[in-house]
Amino acid sequence: MSRMQRLIALAVIAATLFAAASSAEAATPRAPKGFFGVMWDRAAMDGRPVDTDAQWALMSRSGVESARVVFNWAQAQPEAGMQPDFTQIDAKVELAARNGIDLLPVVLYTPDWAATYPARHGTPPKFPSYYAAFVTQLVRRYGPHGTFWDERPDLPRRPLRDWQIWNEPHFDFYWYTPEGSWAPEYVKLLRAAKNAIRAADPGARVVLAGFADASWKVLTAAYKAGARGAFDVASINLFTGKPGFVMTAARLTRHVLNRARDFRKPIWVTETTFPAAKGEVPVPEKDWQRRWYTTKSGMASRLTELYRLGAVNAKRLRLRRIYWYTWASSYLGRDDLFDYSGLVSLGDDGAPTAQPALRAYRRASRH
Repeated sequence: MSRMQRLIALAVIAATLFAAASSAEAATPRAPKGFFGVMWDRAAMDGRPVDTDAQWALMSRSGVESARVVFNWAQAQPEAGMQPDFTQIDAKVELAARNGIDLLPVVLYTPDWAATYPARHGTPPKFPSYYAAFVTQLVRRYGPHGTFWDERPDLPRRPLRDWQIWNEPHFDFYWYTPEGSWAPEYVKLLRAAKNAIRAADPGARVVLAGFADASWKVLTAAYKAGARGAFDVASINLFTGKPGFVMTAARLTRHVLNRARDFRKPIWVTETTFPAAKGEVPVPEKDWQRRWYTTKSGMASRLTELYRLGAVNAKRLRLRRIYWYTWASSYLGRDDLFDYSGLVSLGDDGAPTAQPALRAYRRASRH
């Protein structure tokens, strides 16, 4: 073979490899706008000296488009009749606006004065109207015509338009009821919140509470209790061993939505993760938890596959967002798998260390 023939042969091989790589990349569709989210909680907010400005700037550089945060009603309004103290909520809204990140607030936790079961963690409010009054004040402060934006002309104006109504109400930890009949009472709260939010901002979206485990069955229970027409976005919190199972949960949730003739309602995965706790936390007793936790490299690999599958299924399932749980963990301790789920670790001194999963997240968002 002459030198020219060898060059031509190499050029053909290179072109073939490039075409194959381009085809593989084209096979994964571009994710919808806003698809990449994270939860901001745990080590980032447990009192250690965290440079929050630097962390949110890193979130933005890493491709985070939306952060899910708790707006703590009990903390903001601990006494009946008082004007809510929005100091801590203001700080989260400022960080998001300054760094070009959207917020998904989860409005959660009942103050004792409004509680059905005072001093009980996870108590629902005694009257949905109490909760509705609080979310009205939130929309009036942070919505399109919010007073917060008038007070802070130095910030980019990024009004909040999405509101998640509670979290996992089918668990006693978040919604305690002695009889376990959470669905009828939660739907009352959901309807009251939707009416209040829409009165203050007709263009706002009401996000259903994140339903965990067999989320599609929980959604069915909510529909039976009258949830149809009371929300705009369905959401699931799923912790499992394989990224494909997250897509299975989304598919089964899609079936429930379609049966209820809510064909156009999108699905958001508002919590999911694969903790890098292997070798750090004792082997869990439950089989599904043993499959769930992994190593740091395994966590990064599963994150990559999660977002790839999410993009592939986004159009068919109307899957519009996936929030990784969580942005920051301590990577210390022997009791809690979630202490090893952060994209960054934060030591007791607040110093951050990027984990392999953060690099995987950044690559996924750029792709």
